[in-house]
Amino acid sequence: MNRPFSTGLTSGFITRLCEQFVDPSSVAVLKERLSAHGAELQGQLPELLLRSQKPEEAIRSWLSDKDLSHWWPQAHGGTAEQGWQFETASWNRSRGADPISAVDIGRAQLDGGIDALHAPGVATDITKHCLEAGALAVLLTISWSILRDQECGMKNSPLNSRGCFIQSLKDAGCAATQAMSASLAISIAMSVIPGAQAWLLAGSICSAAKTLQSDTDKSFNLKGIESQ
Repeated sequence: MNRPFSTGLTSGFITRLCEQFVDPSSVAVLKERLSAHGAELQGQLPELLLRSQKPEEAIRSWLSDKDLSHWWPQAHGGTAEQGWQFETASWNRSRGADPISAVDIGRAQLDGGIDALHAPGVATDITKHCLEAGALAVLLTISWSILRDQECGMKNSPLNSRGCFIQSLKDAGCAATQAMSASLAISIAMSVIPGAQAWLLAGSICSAAKTLQSDTDKSFNLKGIESQ
C-alpha cells in the first residue's frame, strides 16, 4: 500500500472517528417508538442518522415509513426481547402473522441503510466529511513532504528540489482523492453496518500503521528523484 493511498484511507477513517454523535436515548421520537414495544437498540438504527447535522429530524423522517417488526409475531406471543427489526411498514404488514425470516431481516437492514442516505441533512453531512477528509489528507501529505524535502533541498540541485515539490503536489492530489473516496465508502458502510465506532477505530489504527510502514514507497523515495 503506497503512502498517498494509506494516508487518504487514514484521513477518511479519522474524520469520522473524531466526530460527535447523538445519544439515541435523547431523541424523543425514537425513545417513544422503542418504549411502546419495550425494545432496546442493538444495531437496528443506521448510525449515519445519529451523526447527521440534524439527527432528530433525520430520524423522524426515517421512522415515518418504518414499523418495529417483531421477529416472532405478537399474535403468537412474540416480544421485542426475542428480536426485532425496523422495517418498511408495507413489508411488515404484508407478511401478516408469519415469523420474519433471516432474508427479511437482512433485506430490512439494507433497505433501512439506503433510506438513511436520503434522510434530511445526511447528504450534506457526507459531502462535508468528504471535503474534510480530503483536506486532512493534503495536510498530512504536505507535512510529510516538508520533512522529507528539508534534506532533499540541502543535498540536491534546484532542479531536483523542483522535482521534489512537483512530486509532493502529485502525492497530495492522490491522497485527497483517496480520502474523499474512502470517506464516501465509510459513510455508506455506516448506514448498514452496526458498531461503527469500533470498526472506525480498528480501521484508523490499521491504515495509520500502513502509512507509517510506507517509507520505502516509490512515490516518497528520493532515489527516483536523485537519479533523474
